[in-house]
Amino acid sequence: MNTSQLWNERFNHHIKMLSRYLRLMFNDHLAFALIFFVAAGAYFYQQWLETVPDSFPVAWLMAIILGLLLTYSSVRTFFKEADTVFLIPVESKLRPYIKKSMMYSLVMQGYWLAIFLFVFMPLYLKIYSDVDSIYLLSVLIVLLIVKFGNLCATWFLEKARDTRLHYFDGAVRLIINVLLVFFLLNQAFFYVFAASAILIGVIFLNYFNIYKKYSLPWDVLIEKEEQKLQFFYRLANLSTDVPNLKRKPKKRHALVHLMTGKMPVKQTNTFRYLYTITFIRSRDYFGIYLRLLLIAIFFIFWIPSIWWKIIFAILLLFASGFQFITIYNHHKSLDWLELYPVSKDLRKKAVHQLIFILMIVKVFILFVMFVIATSIYDALIFGGLAVVFTLFFESIYVKRRIEKLV
Repeated sequence: MNTSQLWNERFNHHIKMLSRYLRLMFNDHLAFALIFFVAAGAYFYQQWLETVPDSFPVAWLMAIILGLLLTYSSVRTFFKEADTVFLIPVESKLRPYIKKSMMYSLVMQGYWLAIFLFVFMPLYLKIYSDVDSIYLLSVLIVLLIVKFGNLCATWFLEKARDTRLHYFDGAVRLIINVLLVFFLLNQAFFYVFAASAILIGVIFLNYFNIYKKYSLPWDVLIEKEEQKLQFFYRLANLSTDVPNLKRKPKKRHALVHLMTGKMPVKQTNTFRYLYTITFIRSRDYFGIYLRLLLIAIFFIFWIPSIWWKIIFAILLLFASGFQFITIYNHHKSLDWLELYPVSKDLRKKAVHQLIFILMIVKVFILFVMFVIATSIYDALIFGGLAVVFTLFFESIYVKRRIEKLV
């Protein structure tokens, strides 16, 4: 079997799947919103740089964030369930396959390292004014080499089934990576070499103590690959329908009881109850709601201009409402939903009610944040504009979008 050709076929299939869903995801308002956020974020970032003190701990901030990116070094294998039958007999011939998986993982994860390093570059050069900007290019090259070492360490450790060993190895490598980046940014090259030597020692320990002694844990690798694929499907599902998505809800009994405990048990509340617990238990909607809320709070405290605070808060309010429209088709694959003796109008009404309540709750929380960050007068301006926006958004935009989903 030509395992190198097998990897190429799976890679091509993966790229086609990514491109198909990315076109659907960025074909709507999301692309415009992202461009606006990036442009506005860059503008306020530049303004903030003019006021940042020289004592700002940029080296530690960069070391922690880049250290986390270096430590998380999962190898994409594209393994499938059927491989437990067809590839196990040729496991000894998978070296070309694994090499290509490693290089693909290095390129994709190195891309994020480059992005974060580029974002931090103006701040770093402002604090370390005596450093030449070309030095950061050599920093990126070193980071890519360290990233490859972390990928090797992670891959060698995959054969160990003891989760405690994985956590211990991750903690050790995180400390080494953070210190290595910190020393590198401060040009303390002796300590950089010392940290690199320790990391190399960890890699060889994983190789000789684990990788050379055991065979590949196919079930674990396949499960991890499926988790990565489902994570992308969950992101795509926020903008378009993904038939291959496997939903694994979280119970969250206390929150479900809080939200539905006093809901009247009536036929008219059937879908209201269903979509409420779907929002709470889903890994997608509840998580994205909290993340967008935290981002909005961050902008309220970070952006200096009150009107830009309001604009960003309302844009993130729009993002919240927009993402939750797809909840209408969340149970599309369940035939028993059609057996409910309940009108489809009540189903639409339930989605309208849920989105309206979620947006109003977010408006209230952000109103309180405006009071803390600015003044009651500015908070009242935001609250008035946000409520008006929510009413128009829910009654006009959401209605049209749901009609397209029916």
